[in-house]
Amino acid sequence: MTFSVFFLTKFVFAGWRDRGGVITSSSESISKKSWLKLGKSERDSITQLLEIIKSTKSGRAVLAKAVEKSKLSGNTIHDFIQSGDVSVTDTTLIRKFSATDPFAVSYQSKSKIYLDKKHDVKNAVLDLVHELTHFAYKEPFNPYKENFSLSGFIEETIESKGGEVDAFLVECEVGRTIFGKSSMSSQCSSILDVEDKFSRSLATKEFYKLGNFYDRYMKFAKDLNLDVTKSKHISSDEGLLISSAWGSPYPMAIIEEYKTIMTKVCENDLKRLSYYSGTSGRMPASEEKSFNKMKNNIITRCANIDL
Repeated sequence: MTFSVFFLTKFVFAGWRDRGGVITSSSESISKKSWLKLGKSERDSITQLLEIIKSTKSGRAVLAKAVEKSKLSGNTIHDFIQSGDVSVTDTTLIRKFSATDPFAVSYQSKSKIYLDKKHDVKNAVLDLVHELTHFAYKEPFNPYKENFSLSGFIEETIESKGGEVDAFLVECEVGRTIFGKSSMSSQCSSILDVEDKFSRSLATKEFYKLGNFYDRYMKFAKDLNLDVTKSKHISSDEGLLISSAWGSPYPMAIIEEYKTIMTKVCENDLKRLSYYSGTSGRMPASEEKSFNKMKNNIITRCANIDL
């Protein structure tokens, strides 16, 4: 039997204000051009975008790691990138288990980067380096694990290696290097420190600013038994980073994403329980005990999920 759950690893935030900037002084209009028209084919156009990204130190580092990861599965980086309706890294977690042994479980994850086909070159460069950061460094989470919690999911999505903070910092750095400081968004400008460097600390704090959503977040946290005392960065200050997917600050958006993921996970787990319930009476005593423990864990973790 196989159950799958799909999840996204990027929340889109408002981008650079000057979308008509330049890539090189000798090519002032190229960034206004549709990225799909850079080459003779979509693959050629992606190659051109990767070459632009390679012109920066931070871009080269991310791309090298992404290429290395793609080779592990016998593929090229091009096999993981294609055009789409929005820019996003789409990851599918596939869970497989034996029809005779409910405790023999294996997991496999697959990722794909989709790049907004409506973007001009500038938008595409920024989005692609953002998504490559997720692809190269982010470890896929496993919502089927017992220790998969909302508080952990919020922190990992924002702060873990290859998470939103890392992708944001790389995008800002690459954007400033290629398009110039005058083209930076207010979001990127807000995380520059006194030495004119992008600050991870400032970026992290920016992601946790809730503004007018603070009270709603606290209600959600209470309903989902989220210990807000563990979220040391949560703030009622007005922030600049808003998830376009949910139209709310990141902690709120991640809660919505968590609920979506856990709804699917709980549906799958309840199907799994139903499948094995008919055979539980024929299990050895040791397996029966393990099955009941698994059943209780599933019921407990899905108690606050609306199905």
